[in-house]
Parts: sequence; C-alpha cells; structure tokens
Amino acid sequence: MKNPYIIDNKITNEFVEAYSKTTYRIIGKNKHTAIKPCHWLEQKLMTGRNNRNCYKGIFGVESHRCLQTTPAMPFCNQQCVFCWRDNELGNLSRDFIVEPDEPKDLVDEMIRHHQDIIKNHLPLRRYLENYEIMVDMLYYMLKNSEDHSVNSLSKSLHVSKNKVERAINLLKNQEFIHPSDESLKNYKYDDEISCCIDSREEIVRLINISLTTPDEIMQAHSEALKPNHAAISLEGEPFLYPNLGGLVKEFRDRGMTSFIVTNGTLPERIEGLSSLPSQLYITLPAPNKEIYKKVCRPLIKNGWEKITQSLDLINSLTCRTLVRLTAVKNLNLTENYLDDYIKIIDKAYPNFFEIKGFTLQARALNITKRLNSEKSMQYYFPSYEDLEDLAKKFEAKSNFPLIYKNKASRDFLFAVNWEKDKNPIITKL
Repeated sequence: MKNPYIIDNKITNEFVEAYSKTTYRIIGKNKHTAIKPCHWLEQKLMTGRNNRNCYKGIFGVESHRCLQTTPAMPFCNQQCVFCWRDNELGNLSRDFIVEPDEPKDLVDEMIRHHQDIIKNHLPLRRYLENYEIMVDMLYYMLKNSEDHSVNSLSKSLHVSKNKVERAINLLKNQEFIHPSDESLKNYKYDDEISCCIDSREEIVRLINISLTTPDEIMQAHSEALKPNHAAISLEGEPFLYPNLGGLVKEFRDRGMTSFIVTNGTLPERIEGLSSLPSQLYITLPAPNKEIYKKVCRPLIKNGWEKITQSLDLINSLTCRTLVRLTAVKNLNLTENYLDDYIKIIDKAYPNFFEIKGFTLQARALNITKRLNSEKSMQYYFPSYEDLEDLAKKFEAKSNFPLIYKNKASRDFLFAVNWEKDKNPIITKL
C-alpha cells in the first residue's frame, strides 16, 4: 500500500497535519524533525518542585527545562512491538530519505516552538488557576463531608471537569484526598488532614508547605522558557540523521546538556559521531537474537549483531553511557533471562544499566496484534511490583547495586561502571 505521507522522497503536509493535531510540532524545511512536551514537563509546571520530575531527575535533568526532540521522526529501521508510535504507517522508511536540515536551523526552531508551547499552550495562568482550584476544592470538601465526584465538584465549584480532574490528580498524588470506593470515581478528604484543619487559611498553608506556592509556579514557568537539556529520544532512530554530531554541538554551544537514545543498530555512526552527548543510551531489547527478532521486527539484516557491536564500543566512548532494557513482561524479561542480561552488561560495562517497563499507550496498545498473540495486553504489561521483584533478583545475581527507582515511571537504575555512592548528576555538557 502506498504511504500517503511521502511522495518523491518528500514528507507531505498530510503527515504534518496528522501529527499537529496532537502536541507534536513538526519543524524544519524538510519536516523530519519534531519536538513534543512530555507529561512530566507539565507536571513540573504545576508545582515547580522536584517531586513532579521524571526519572531523569536522578541525573540532574529538570523536566520543565527539558526539550524532548528527534531529528529523524519518521525514520526507523525497526518496528518494535512495544513502540507507542504508528510504525505501521508513520514509519516512512528504514533509511533517512529526505534532504537533512541544518542543525543550527533546527535548534533555533526547536527552542522557538518550545517557548511558544510554554507561553501559549501551557500558559502560566493555567497553573496559577489550578493552585486556586486546589484550595477551593479542599475547602469545599472540608465543609461538605460527603463523597465527591468530578461531576459534583465541577458543578459546586463552577469550573470545567478538565480543570477539576487536573486538580484532583495532583491532590491525589500528594495523598491529600483518596478514592472513597472501588469505582475510583468518588473522592474524600484524607482523615489525618481533615481532623487537623478547619479553615481556608490552614489549607493554603498546607498546600504551600507540602505541594507548591504561586511563587514556585511562576519561577518554574519562567525557567521553562530557557531549556537547558535536550532529550534526543522522541521517535525514530536519531543516528539515521546524518548530522547528529552537529546537532549535539549546537546544544552544547548553547549551554545545554543532551541525551541520545539509540536502538544500537548503527555502530559505525556511534563510532564516528563528531560530538558525543552528555549521556548515550543504547537500548538492549532482548537477551538473544531469537527474542530480538520477535520484539523488534527489524527491517535490516544482522540487527542483533549490530547491537552487540554497539555495546562493544562503550568502553571506547568518552561520554557517559547507559544500557536500557525496555521490559515487556513474558517476552524479553523473565527470571530465566537474567543471567543472559548479566553476561551482556558485564561485557559491555556501561556506567549504568536501566530496566524500564514499556508504556502501554498510543499504538503500543496494538502489542498483541503486532505479536500475533491471543494473550491479553496485560499479559505483556509489567507492573511496578513485577519489575521490582526482577530488579532485586538482578541486583543479587549481578552484584550491580540498584541505586535508584522511580515508581511512576517503573524505572530501575543500576550502577555498573560507577561507584555506588557517587552522585550521578551530570556536571559536564
């Protein structure tokens, strides 16, 4: 079937329009680059505090100042079953088949669009208003002790359901309120709070101490306009972009750190990269070649061999390195495979190893179809508890210390070629 998104090796406006309906921004003359604010950027804008940061916070990356981008959005040489992108239609080629835009032009546009998103689509007034709604909501619930739903709170407070849900999620995460029944649709005050607070002023003080203040929200929004980190990881395989080193240099010249996340199938480009990022992530998708083919459905020959070549390069690189296992339950992560992973990591000897549960969202919901499986999606989706159990067993068997875990992201970080007690925050661009 002919792909309507590319004609004569040029990406069409239809492709841009399909993605622009979401929070993607397709940028550059030749439309191969994109940025997209992540979930955690907005979470950080809500409070300005580090407890609303993503798992990369362990490395000193602040979510509200992180530019999530890719210079090769529609191009990838694999069709991983866990991928959230539409690789059935949105993956336009296994090669980079358009004329590449210049790194300087791309970074100029990335920052311009990032600032526009912060100013006009994630505006300061939204988060200051959210602060006031949280205060109003807690005060109303304090004075009306019955259970409350999104609908009832929306009517009582005279604000939209979306705004109520945004406030509820933050208050629920802070454990100020809890679901009051198994439906998870009704909420009540936390008993330990309601017994000790009886005025609006005390609610304001509670939120200011435990959650956020208007000053912190304003400061975070101001800082977000000046990104200081680039996560080159959004979609596609970044090493397909011919001038990736130039892109890294552009970020460095602007005082920004950078991460690159690669599938590892282009070892010659890793070896020849003119400017290395602050940290290079290489994805280890399987314990062996057989599972690799099932998980990644490669569009190239010798993909597994190329990944092992990339892993062999790690000790020759002067940047920090991390090998990431994107974990799919009952597929590429079971207890039986732990010894295989330990051998691979021990040989590659990166600074860090990470087990991260795959995210069941967007096109990743097609995982059973992609695997031609009769199992349910939940069969393949690892819970935090599943991953924690295997992470502890991996730590015990490997003697690589588990130095960080993030429940919200289902992420477990191990120190390999790194001292256990040494701070992993990045200090060099």
